[in-house]
Amino acid sequence: MKTQRAADITAGCLVALIGIFVLSASTWISEAGVHRLSPRTFPYVVGCLLLLCGAGLALKTWSLRGEDPAIAWPDREGVRTIVVSLVSLAGYIALMNPLGLPLSTFLYLTFAIWYLNRSRWWMALTIGLITGGISYVLFIRLLGLSFPAGFLFEG
Repeated sequence: MKTQRAADITAGCLVALIGIFVLSASTWISEAGVHRLSPRTFPYVVGCLLLLCGAGLALKTWSLRGEDPAIAWPDREGVRTIVVSLVSLAGYIALMNPLGLPLSTFLYLTFAIWYLNRSRWWMALTIGLITGGISYVLFIRLLGLSFPAGFLFEG
């Protein structure tokens, strides 16, 4: 029988392993060119956070004692939700270069919030617009990271 404790430990270990992979991959990023911030910085920070959060989840769950509830596997609707979420994430990644970070972030978050939360369309649209704008200002303008700005913000 699958339990919540085993699932949390496994998920924590997998997230920590992804963090190690990201940290390792970030060492291969060249520092050529003059940047206000090294291109390695963002992947390095993300890798550290993944490693710490994954290890923290696994260790915290490992130390918990008490009732261990069984996991109910998703029904047909749950599987469909998972597949749609993964396909929309793949679309976000695929559209990042041609559309740029702000526009692809706006599209992805608007869809994901509307689909997963079943929120009103205007709420999803508002959050998508705000997040797309913040991603442009923070990552491209302020930090000067090498994310694609897209055709709307080139110039």
